[in-house]
Amino acid sequence: MGRSLALALYLMAAARGGPGPLPPRADRGDGVLVWLHLGQGAVLRSLAQLSRQLVRERPDLRFLITSEDTQAPNAGGFPAGTLTDVLPPDRLPVLRPFLDHWRPDLLLLAGSSLPPALIAEVHERRIPLVLADIRLTPGAAAHWRWRRGMAGSLLARFDRILAQDPDTAARLHAIGGRLLHVDVAGRIEETTEPLSGNEAERAALAELLQTRPVWLAVACPEAEEEAVLAAHAHAMRLAHRMLLILVPADPSRGPGIAERITRDGWTAALRARDEEPEPEVQVFVADGESELGLWYRLSPVTFMGGTLAPGGGGRSPFEPAALGSAILHGPHPGPYPDAYARLTEARAARLVPTPAALADAVADLIAPDKAATLAHNAWAASSGGAEVTERVAEVVLSTLRAGAGKAAA
Repeated sequence: MGRSLALALYLMAAARGGPGPLPPRADRGDGVLVWLHLGQGAVLRSLAQLSRQLVRERPDLRFLITSEDTQAPNAGGFPAGTLTDVLPPDRLPVLRPFLDHWRPDLLLLAGSSLPPALIAEVHERRIPLVLADIRLTPGAAAHWRWRRGMAGSLLARFDRILAQDPDTAARLHAIGGRLLHVDVAGRIEETTEPLSGNEAERAALAELLQTRPVWLAVACPEAEEEAVLAAHAHAMRLAHRMLLILVPADPSRGPGIAERITRDGWTAALRARDEEPEPEVQVFVADGESELGLWYRLSPVTFMGGTLAPGGGGRSPFEPAALGSAILHGPHPGPYPDAYARLTEARAARLVPTPAALADAVADLIAPDKAATLAHNAWAASSGGAEVTERVAEVVLSTLRAGAGKAAA
């Protein structure tokens, strides 16, 4: 590890002053604690998915989550028992009590932040360090150009470095030297595990539907029901055997929707009454979320309800993506902006800005080849993110094992 005068001067300044009053903190508890820090460019939902993957491999792990915000991050989506805290400023008098309390067994820094005092102190305590999900733009690399020795000294303290892309790896080598070990792992991105579905039920329904074109409107709020039914009416002019599977956001609306459709002269069936999508049925109301995995598998096209107007809750678009269903969505992504942005970038989803555009898109995707292209891209984006998460998880686990072996020796 090379010495850096700039880093030495930084640490001298960071050591000044006292710790001040210690904030109240939750009890650490026993067992192995993995500290995940959300740095610049990292996504909290992606770290949540990583933590779930780690727990599947090692159920004994516990997690501490911090970010660069002045408030502790939300632990929603993380395994039960996950701890959160506010990371102190990058000064040793406040960092040391923080580390004394939490005693992490490994620190994973996600993103492009490199807090010098934190990295130096964690390394000094022989706590394994992993830098993951880092993307270094030309501008960010230029920021370190005049402090290359300091950046190189910090990077050399990491046990493993996982870059998002080859360009980032090349820039890290330019800063830290060719001997710096950097792997290109890809970006840690939110996906979702495929929802389960009853295979016998799927096969029976597929036999009943045969070659009928099918589309799904999932988590559809009342305000969007009219647009969905209008889109279906438009599509049926081109494919009169087309079936809409409608899953309302409020399951209690199922019977009322079925009755309204019947009054309008259509043929409806209601899953809650154990009715089937017989050949004459035009709208199949599947009121409930427990069978979404089944409907995604049966529907080549899914419209994500709650996205046509602001304020909709909706569901993660990675649910249909993971099961090979093409995705249509409105302009309001709700709590899933990163997921929709990623699927759009991968040409795996189609934006429908208006109710009229929904009708045109459904009609256009009757063509199986068009729906299949979207669905394949969606599946590839979903499975690719899962592979990156699995790879980063394996690096974390192997680094933990190596750290435990060194401690035992």
